[in-house]
Amino acid sequence: MPVRIRAGTDSDEPGRRRGRTSRGDGEDAAISEHDMLPMRDAGDTEADRDDTETRTPRDAGPLTRRRLLITGVGLGAAAGGGLLAGRLLSSEGATPSGMPSAHPSAPVGGVTAGPSEPAGAVSELPQNLLTIYGAPDSFNELGAPGSAVRTVDVPGWGFGPGQAAFMSAVADDGTVFISTTPFTDDQSKLTGTDMELEVFEPDAERFTRLVIPSDRGRTSLPRFDPSYRGVGGGDTSDVIVVPVSDGSQRVVFTSLMPFYGWDVRTGGELPSIGQLHKDGDSGRWVYDGGASRTAAELAASAQPNIAARAFPKLSPVEPRTSRGPASVARLPRSGHLVIAQYLGTGTGGTDNGSLLVIDLAGRVKAFWQYPQVRPLGIEIVVNPREISVDPTSEPDDERFVLISDARGLDYSTQPFPIQEFSYNESHGTITPRSTAVRAVQDGSRMESAVFDANGTLYVARTKRDGLTAETLAVYPKLGRERGLVTRAPATGNWQVDSWGIANPPDYLVVGTDQGGLVRSVSHDPTSGAILLAGLDGLVQVVRPSGRGSQMTFRTDRPIDVGLSRLRGPSTRYVGVRRGAVDASRRILWLPVNQMVLDGLTWPYPPFKLDQWLLQVDLDVLLNQH
Repeated sequence: MPVRIRAGTDSDEPGRRRGRTSRGDGEDAAISEHDMLPMRDAGDTEADRDDTETRTPRDAGPLTRRRLLITGVGLGAAAGGGLLAGRLLSSEGATPSGMPSAHPSAPVGGVTAGPSEPAGAVSELPQNLLTIYGAPDSFNELGAPGSAVRTVDVPGWGFGPGQAAFMSAVADDGTVFISTTPFTDDQSKLTGTDMELEVFEPDAERFTRLVIPSDRGRTSLPRFDPSYRGVGGGDTSDVIVVPVSDGSQRVVFTSLMPFYGWDVRTGGELPSIGQLHKDGDSGRWVYDGGASRTAAELAASAQPNIAARAFPKLSPVEPRTSRGPASVARLPRSGHLVIAQYLGTGTGGTDNGSLLVIDLAGRVKAFWQYPQVRPLGIEIVVNPREISVDPTSEPDDERFVLISDARGLDYSTQPFPIQEFSYNESHGTITPRSTAVRAVQDGSRMESAVFDANGTLYVARTKRDGLTAETLAVYPKLGRERGLVTRAPATGNWQVDSWGIANPPDYLVVGTDQGGLVRSVSHDPTSGAILLAGLDGLVQVVRPSGRGSQMTFRTDRPIDVGLSRLRGPSTRYVGVRRGAVDASRRILWLPVNQMVLDGLTWPYPPFKLDQWLLQVDLDVLLNQH
């Protein structure tokens, strides 16, 4: 029986409310497959559960990402719980194991021009900058007369019961795709009845709730146990748009939790990796079941030894598991898809996640299991969460970076590291090029990352408290490599000797630590600007100049998009998620979700909450200064 942690309030993103100290990346708020919730009903003991929940179904929730982060009296306590290990893992100065100290190739933050606006200043909202789409009469105070935000009522707009807006992507035709997450922001506590993606066509102002059927045609899949009050279906953890050889595009999505305890003999299985294509007759985006893959179908394309590890079968009466695909990205040379599998292999195996590469047909091309990490003898559990791909990659050396969640065996939160990898298509291998590193040994975390067209890596960071942004870290490409690799290569027994060391970035961009932790970091290929959006609704522009060791940066004053004016009851949270840039139409799209993070005891019967989509005019945003 794995160690359990009582869920408490399970509050993930407090927005701008006071007194909350919790955090998580719900995209990412996943479970440990040491004892997967959907696979068995055995749950916490009575002592493990909140006294107020003694009459409810067992909280069969194994360790979730949010639970990891709210242990004790909140995230502050959870972060503090990792301080001892953090100090032991510090690379500053001599260490007992002789781990190297990293040295930046240029002064940290050295040649930046500084912020273009005073620290802490928030810009007045420009006219014509923001448009928000949603259901009629759903905008609360944001749609009040005199508001600088344009609101658009979209007939038929509405996510399914229990489904909140999550990640986004945009196609060449301007269609926006939004994945979904539960109201709990925790995939081990689903709140819906189905699996779905949302499709919005801005030109027609047309919204489609696209429900994904199982391989038996079922769209409503409640959990078999009636005490879960109708909850079931699955999430859609990530969504991307990819080009195909005929010049068209496809949409690829992942599901961290594609099974939730129903009878698969009658209900069938939902896809772990799904696809959409554009129907030639109707011109509408539709689900492509023939190109989508369940865990069993993915396993069938792999060698038996890899299938057993990448897609283990945990019980004779349960389907294979795909180990929680949390993030997907397209590799630029091979066109293959690299996927972060967040979860471990189940009881008796490893708690660490893994990496997977498949082609667009769903055939497994490479697999890499994250090894056991024991820096200075301290065992760490690593759960891969987010992947970002280097567009300047070379054939058979396609580079990508991985940000992982990390915890101790006592479930103390460790600062999240970033690590660089290489995929070799010819050999079918995934190889770590750098060890897993942190920018600074101060408890801050690597949160989200994006590359620009030059191969410069921008990493949004979070302060120790888990709630507020830390300065943006920049690792430019210097020749053929970034400092991630040259200063902290994955050599020797790196998972013991150098895992978790500090690798100071070449630049820390001043003025980027004013708001809440960054939920969206994206690159505008036209202007080269880096666009940051925080959980409190602050949007900020970073303007890089130069390349390599000769870069400068200017930071614009952040803009408050007004999330507080959308907020409903105090028991709900309204926040942004990962945006998508439509460079040709000069738009940044930001999903805006509403969730129930406290105030209701889970599980509760599925119901609907308003969700929105924010349009940011990039030309107005970039020309305001």
